[in-house]
Amino acid sequence: MATQPMRTVCDLMERAIKHIQQEIKTKQGRVRTLSERLKKLEGQPNPDKAQIAEIRGDIQELEGELKTDLSQLNAFQEEHAASCGP
Repeated sequence: MATQPMRTVCDLMERAIKHIQQEIKTKQGRVRTLSERLKKLEGQPNPDKAQIAEIRGDIQELEGELKTDLSQLNAFQEEHAASCGP
């Protein structure tokens, strides 16, 4: 009977891992989109410095979130491997 609660925990960890992986993909896509937009803005004759600063700030914030997400993903994967097997 002890395996049933463990299986439930393993299933929850698997779902959390998939969720974090999806969040990472979404944020990476957003960073790519913002980077492309930034590149276009910077290439204009009179770029909007305020908009450039805002986009840079958004990219920096997303990159910080990605760093946290990657650490969290790694921790969940390690815990899942240790507790539930590969």
